[in-house]
Amino acid sequence: MTTPPQPPERYTQLKAVGLLIGGISSFQIGATLAKGLFPLFGPSGMVGLRVCLAALILLTIWRPLPGQLNKKTLMLLLPYGLSIAVMNFCFYIALVRLPLGIVVALEFTGPLTLALTGSRRVLDLCWASFVILGLYLLLRPESAAHGNLHSLDPVGIAAALLSGCGWIVYILTGTRIGRTLPAGLATTLGMSTAGIILLPCLIPTLPLIATHPWQGGAALSVAVLSSAVPYILDMMAMRRLKPRDLGILLSMEPMLGAISGLLFLGENLSSARWVGVLCIVTASAGNVLTSPRNTHH
Repeated sequence: MTTPPQPPERYTQLKAVGLLIGGISSFQIGATLAKGLFPLFGPSGMVGLRVCLAALILLTIWRPLPGQLNKKTLMLLLPYGLSIAVMNFCFYIALVRLPLGIVVALEFTGPLTLALTGSRRVLDLCWASFVILGLYLLLRPESAAHGNLHSLDPVGIAAALLSGCGWIVYILTGTRIGRTLPAGLATTLGMSTAGIILLPCLIPTLPLIATHPWQGGAALSVAVLSSAVPYILDMMAMRRLKPRDLGILLSMEPMLGAISGLLFLGENLSSARWVGVLCIVTASAGNVLTSPRNTHH
């Protein structure tokens, strides 16, 4: 009897799922570590360290050659790198003011809105209503049970939503530049461009690194955990997973952000805000599962 080829394929898919979950988890752990360094470096200094160090790490792996760049690529590179800079800068500005789970959920509404834009299907209206409900539950002021009024910082909310807008630009420009350059090279150039843009954030941290080498090493760990490792694992996973499966797994990111904030930072959300995060996860997963665009490889 011949054995069917399913088990090796399933093993490959399970391995890819593990890689992707590992990448998402690594990013969240890096974010929790970065938040612990805010008292020394501040959010702007931390984002300068993370992006610039990540760019150096990627440049050691993928070394761009002058002949690989042309005028068309350079024209795409600036908005691509700028979107990376805006995403990371706004994410950290929000992270100093809001719990990690809420920041990730608010940021995630950017690509989710892009996915739902222009659709006229009834199902997509359903997913859009889940997004609206989730945002309402996340953003509404809450009177705490122990007499402590708890409302979210408006600057943090605006920064998280702006980070989501940066994510939209990142998707649109990254897709275009990915057609002209290999994925690794494109990301290296984009991260390097973002690093140049964020140099003013990096420079003030250099004396602090000299006097606090332990925290400097921790900042390097953030760059590895939040940029280098997730990107490498994501790229390995994307070679093995269909777009539909990839989208479903990425939908877990807001929930993993909330869990990471709870486990590593002690940031417990109210029941209503947990439901709000779950609504956004449901909208994202539902959109992927029911979208005809993702039914083909």
